[in-house]
Amino acid sequence: MILVFKNYELKAFGDFLYELALKGKDSRMRSRFIGILEAQLQLIATERDILLQDYAKKDENDEPIRDKDEKGQEFVILEDSLSFNMEVSKLMNEEFIIEVKNEKVEMIKTIQRIVLEVDEEFSGIEAERYNRFCDILETVSFEEMQQK
Repeated sequence: MILVFKNYELKAFGDFLYELALKGKDSRMRSRFIGILEAQLQLIATERDILLQDYAKKDENDEPIRDKDEKGQEFVILEDSLSFNMEVSKLMNEEFIIEVKNEKVEMIKTIQRIVLEVDEEFSGIEAERYNRFCDILETVSFEEMQQK
């Protein structure tokens, strides 16, 4: 059994879980699950930085050329921004798979219950995100696991 997210969904799901008022075991399981998401988000950030280095204009020392915008924010000047954006899009659309193994069953069951039974109202984009999170979590059937 697996949970399949797109990389671009991870931050929103982590933020959603983080905002839920939980205590005890539910809070601990949430923290463990968010830890898994954060590890993947860190990997994504590292891979994006590598892409930035690959597509940056370089100076004579082969260092990325930087500039500042009107607000004083520093940014890297890109050699080919279209290709960079396409590669970042590919990265963000990659699947992140969490295998539901024995050591993760209790955590995933808890996250599934918490999300599917959340007692809040959602509208607009939040409702769409919540629906997507439920769809992902509903793909795991623990009854199926017990039958195997």
